[in-house]
Amino acid sequence: MLEDFGDLDALRLGRALRRTRIVAFAMGVVGLVVAPLVGYPTAGLGIVVGLILGAVNTHWVDTSVARLKHLSDGKASRKPLAARTLGRLGFTTVIVLALLFLVTPMGFGALLGLVLYQAAFLSSMITAVFRGVSHR
Repeated sequence: MLEDFGDLDALRLGRALRRTRIVAFAMGVVGLVVAPLVGYPTAGLGIVVGLILGAVNTHWVDTSVARLKHLSDGKASRKPLAARTLGRLGFTTVIVLALLFLVTPMGFGALLGLVLYQAAFLSSMITAVFRGVSHR
């Protein structure tokens, strides 16, 4: 099945990313509505922050990989890709840790938002792979 993941065409990948963003938007709305009802309104904002961080990270990964495709020597371009990856992870970590220390419920909401975004992303990618396998 993993070899089928490499066969994702741009159209199916684009649909999966769009589906991820739609699901993330819906989860953000639900988080904004439910969190105040259970007594943690700032956690709802944190969920939205986490979902946005997940979406921004995915966009940055997409642009980094797109730049990598245009280079002829793949080995020479791995160092900048690794540095950008560490930068993205550091940026996300600093924001979440700052929220955890400054506004704890919002920080936990941001962590939950990141987890929810990754779950939506993973399920969209798995769906795209299985749809591609079933069409063969």
